[in-house]
Amino acid sequence: MGTDSWMGHVNGILYGIQFDESLDDAVVTRVADGVRGGLYPGDRAETLDALDHALRHPGPLNHEIETHHSEQSIRTFLNRLSATLAAPAPSS
Repeated sequence: MGTDSWMGHVNGILYGIQFDESLDDAVVTRVADGVRGGLYPGDRAETLDALDHALRHPGPLNHEIETHHSEQSIRTFLNRLSATLAAPAPSS
């Protein structure tokens, strides 16, 4: 996955969380449910791949879609989101 591709996925996620006060469990769940439900571009596997690339990227992730969240907060959130998406979806 090229930089433009994975960064597009990450920017979509950052756009969706930019106004959240904190990146807590509720936000992780909301975004994971959105990915699973098709509210974000790509499927779950594509998003996991994009998150993997993002978390290995040495540069800032918050430079195109600026949020009030720190770089470390974003990386922690993306790591938690990745773990949530990698786990089996909760049954309803």
